[in-house]
Amino acid sequence: MSHLLRISAAVVLAGALYAQTQPGAQPADPKPESPASPTVTKPATGQEHDPLFDLPPVPNKKVSLIGGTIVKLDPVLSRLTVQPFGAQKKMGVSFDPRTQVFQDGQPVHDLNLKAGQRVYLDTMLDGSSIFAKRIWIQTAPATGSGRGQVMAYDAGSGELTLRDELSARPAKFHLDAATVVRSQNQKVSAADLTPGSLVTLNFGPQQGKFDTVREVEILAKPGATFSFFGRVTYVDLSRRMIAVDNRPDNKNYEIYLETIPRGDMRKLHEGSIVGVTAVFDGKNYVAREITFAPAESSETEPQ
Repeated sequence: MSHLLRISAAVVLAGALYAQTQPGAQPADPKPESPASPTVTKPATGQEHDPLFDLPPVPNKKVSLIGGTIVKLDPVLSRLTVQPFGAQKKMGVSFDPRTQVFQDGQPVHDLNLKAGQRVYLDTMLDGSSIFAKRIWIQTAPATGSGRGQVMAYDAGSGELTLRDELSARPAKFHLDAATVVRSQNQKVSAADLTPGSLVTLNFGPQQGKFDTVREVEILAKPGATFSFFGRVTYVDLSRRMIAVDNRPDNKNYEIYLETIPRGDMRKLHEGSIVGVTAVFDGKNYVAREITFAPAESSETEPQ
């Protein structure tokens, strides 16, 4: 029996020695491994948005296009003061690195903004301020068209001063020997540009201080008589005024009824077909006579 106990003790001791010689669970390698979690990302290109340091993306809001001239630039506060075309009130606009800038249609990385530049801006409300989402810098010579009333014309210098139709702000233009002046599709002299005349003009690149006018069309001169025929589109008897869609030129005209008898005025309503003889008094077309066409006939709407 003692021999059997000695054999058992030897087996137990050998098992203990064998367990000590086998490699046990090793401690984790102190060298950190790459994280396997898909929620942890490492910036690879530096282009990812950092919510702590980067500006938020530009909101996808409706934008308004504004054109004008930069009158003041504050690069420290990132603000522009713009004088919109045809408006008297200046406008403050903010910008930042999110603003996209184009020069003559090509994207540029440098703002390159200067006072006096003509620009167009896609603007949107950012809280209570106006933010420029895109800025187009126009360096090419400007061309365009305008409409207004002649305030003065200096034949010696060729300087034409016009009251702008939209803003009533005086604008100056230059006429030269190549400028064509027309009235009722006939070439006339620039001397016909009398104060009070309504005109449209096409102008080309700026030469000197003012844009050079290529063509002027005299629409009306004070004292001139005009005939209109068409549908009445608006009636305001309190102002003694109607609006008429004039068929000969497909334009709408406001006509004042200061001398028209009240009996004739009461016959007027939207949709009436009228013929009007009016005089341009330097400010308005004033009716001298109104005739009514039969209820109509020629005004049948197309099916």
